[in-house]
Amino acid sequence: MPRKKELSEDLRAKIFDLHKTGKGYKIIARTLGIHLSTVREIVHKWRRFNTVATLPRSGRPTKTSAKTKLINEAGHGSTEPKGNRRGDSNHKKASHVSAGPTDDRRGDSEHVMHIARDNTVYNDGDTDSYSSDSDEDEDPTASHLSAGKAETKKHQGPTSCASSDDETTEEDPTEQFFCGEKKIYAGSSVTMGALLLLLLAFIVKHGLSKAAARDLLHLLNLVVPGCVPKSLRFLKKHSTDYNGKTEIHFYCPRCTNYLGVDPGNECSVCQQSLSRKYLILKAYYFLVMPLEIQLRNLLARVHSKLGKHFTRDDSFSDVHTGNEYKSERQDGSITLTFNCDGSPVFSSSKYSIWPILCTINELPYVERCKNVLLHTLWFGKGKPQVQSFLTPFINELQKLSTAGFCWKDEIGSEHHTTVTVKICTCDAIARAMVQNFEPFNKEFGCGFCYHKGEMVIKGRAFTRVYPIQMDGCDLRHMPETVQLAELVMGNSYDQSQMGVKGPSLLFLLPSFDIIKGFIPDYMHCFCLGVVRQFVNLWFDPLYASKDFHLTDEHLNDLDRALCEIQPPNEISQSPRSLSERMHWKACEWRAFALLYSPVILRNVLPAVYYKHWMLLPCALHVLLSHFATQDELNCAELCLVQFVAQIPSLYGLEHCSYDCHLLTHLTEGVRNWGLLWANSVFVFQDMNSRLLQMYSGTQSISLQIFKNFFSYEKIIRQGSATLQDASTEIKDFFCSMTSCDGFTKSLNYIGEDLVILGSGSQRVLTPREIAALQKNETLSWCQPHRDSVTEYKRCVYKNMLVTSLECSGTLKRNNSVIETSSCFAVVESLVVVPKPCSCEGRPGCSCRELVFFCKQLQLLTRQPTIQDTQINTNIAKFLVKVRNSNELCAITCQDIVSKCFMIEHVGQLYVMRMPVFETH
Repeated sequence: MPRKKELSEDLRAKIFDLHKTGKGYKIIARTLGIHLSTVREIVHKWRRFNTVATLPRSGRPTKTSAKTKLINEAGHGSTEPKGNRRGDSNHKKASHVSAGPTDDRRGDSEHVMHIARDNTVYNDGDTDSYSSDSDEDEDPTASHLSAGKAETKKHQGPTSCASSDDETTEEDPTEQFFCGEKKIYAGSSVTMGALLLLLLAFIVKHGLSKAAARDLLHLLNLVVPGCVPKSLRFLKKHSTDYNGKTEIHFYCPRCTNYLGVDPGNECSVCQQSLSRKYLILKAYYFLVMPLEIQLRNLLARVHSKLGKHFTRDDSFSDVHTGNEYKSERQDGSITLTFNCDGSPVFSSSKYSIWPILCTINELPYVERCKNVLLHTLWFGKGKPQVQSFLTPFINELQKLSTAGFCWKDEIGSEHHTTVTVKICTCDAIARAMVQNFEPFNKEFGCGFCYHKGEMVIKGRAFTRVYPIQMDGCDLRHMPETVQLAELVMGNSYDQSQMGVKGPSLLFLLPSFDIIKGFIPDYMHCFCLGVVRQFVNLWFDPLYASKDFHLTDEHLNDLDRALCEIQPPNEISQSPRSLSERMHWKACEWRAFALLYSPVILRNVLPAVYYKHWMLLPCALHVLLSHFATQDELNCAELCLVQFVAQIPSLYGLEHCSYDCHLLTHLTEGVRNWGLLWANSVFVFQDMNSRLLQMYSGTQSISLQIFKNFFSYEKIIRQGSATLQDASTEIKDFFCSMTSCDGFTKSLNYIGEDLVILGSGSQRVLTPREIAALQKNETLSWCQPHRDSVTEYKRCVYKNMLVTSLECSGTLKRNNSVIETSSCFAVVESLVVVPKPCSCEGRPGCSCRELVFFCKQLQLLTRQPTIQDTQINTNIAKFLVKVRNSNELCAITCQDIVSKCFMIEHVGQLYVMRMPVFETH
């Protein structure tokens, strides 16, 4: 008997044809005039049964979908546990915690994430990942997430055996592309292996969908037939790593209790009936990659760089100079800094990712920025439950701190290493959550001291403020915190004690101090906190009658001044006008406070407010310098205390926010764990930004991110072998896409910590340059009259990019200002001169020296004015007033002290030493 309103088979086929071209459900529905749900059901039917024909009323095709197979392999019986069949409204609401917003598809059982057998992500809907190729008859059935080989074997269904056997016995057709030196065409310098590797890096970096990747392959084969595989099958083998080592950890849908890798049949806390298949279906889990596996691979590559920090006697610098680090340092062990903080996934929703990221403190700062480890990844609505979220991380650290692990270096030597966590960095909200303390807007809300705060009126409401206490404030300590937590446990009313709500899971973390182990994060409390608070306060029309208020005319003047600034490359974001400050990032607020504001606010803010503001950049310049002595730290601490202490009299007590209070704890963290840049959250926030770029669509977000993140490591290792003999352009392109510096020093490497970039040009020195050479006694061996020199535009010395003045003007970035051992200077040109040697002109002779020809900047003697006399000498010493000169000097790399920032404003020229920012 025919069904009513049945669509023809041709129209059904047309629906799926449009879907395969990348059209979404809504667009197809509007184009063909069909209801949205009908379009979705037809597409789902094809994915489940590989047909668009109308199914008979009695019976249906025996072929089942990937979702059905995954659920059947995860467990038996009903999809939903018994405890969820009674229509509990609370649980029904909680069942969508980790599903993610999917517009009209939210809650549709067909659009839950699929976990594929071969380490790929299989997605329903019109946002398919490139990792599953519908053109190939593959059957993604079993989960690649497991707690080990036993779990993997346990949950692989019999339907996947044939496909698995085919893959193991059949020779991979893409191996020919990586193997050998075959060129993509006759006369080309690019091999097929190099092109395929660059293609993999491109797809992973930009998160291409399956359709986009397939079209890219087709396009390349049209241009050069046979240069790349026609199928996406090679992605499954060559773009993924850690096969079968990723763990899936479950938590209870009702009480969020941690269930481990084997959830069992019932929650031990709330007695909720459980089903593994239901937990997978509703995504009540998070992903874990064991640290031991990552550390074993990482240490094999970077073990030679462990402990290679820049040091200076009696000065604070990196983590290893902190008092707490030195007091507990052990040979044969490494220490970690970890971060746990959320990042919103969709701008218009409450869904977010919460990763646990780690860095190795024994690596130099630049290497730490490049080698961030991802241990845990949680995705869902709201925040994770701390007890569940941190349990796998703490369990593994307990094992690594006692038993340790073994690993082999590049030459095969075996090492045994133990691992402990010493530092945790996160914002105030996440810090209170993992410490199990009261938040900062409650009494005793500070996690570092016992400051109670006080409630004052602000506008039409009340706010908690933290003014400076004249009699001081006691700091918190670990033993007292444990006692307070035990007291809370014994209190039947469950009331917090001195801000401690109860025991924290971090008590179980070996060798970790729950008070000193946390560091006030200057990115949130200073950049996004105090700086943004006061800049907005200056322009707030509610305070138009106050002396500190700045008008629209002042705003326009400041906008013009900001647009004329040419920052160095260390400042990633070009200056934007203050009119757009609502969209500024933390790095822009930092650059404004430390580099721009000391100059452009000089004649804008009233003198007393300008003097007060200068206390802030003066202190932060010390805390973000390469090295700082104990006396300099004391001076910075005094500046910060004075800044907070003067806020009530200048701006009002209601503006003594918690962020202002945290400024007084910055120097204590520096004494314990090194300068602020050594434990900056900027590094982890940059990684969070990268993670958010590693998914497409709204399905299987955590799996996509996890897979793409660990694909980078394999691609980089593959590149070390495949691109060994490739051209410099190919290596540079590969490094730019993968943030890898493995080939950076392949050419133009002169001495230690010096790399010359680009190609040079031959020329002879001018008489003015010859005179400058003769003035420098260390370059007396140079014979400029007989030898030609090679001129370059750029070089990198100790991770500082230095360019000529001509190159800086072209790029609108000024990287030519430096501080030498004798003066400030602007680099005019860089030349390589040959050194006297006994090589007798043999090819490959590296006896040469890089010489910088610089114009000296003359220091101007400060003329006392009404405003200058109010600024303390210690406050203004980081800001140097100079003027240009025509005096040329010749220096070498050893004469460079630091890189500087130069700004011109109202006809005056100022120079500041660059603080240490994160590397990119």
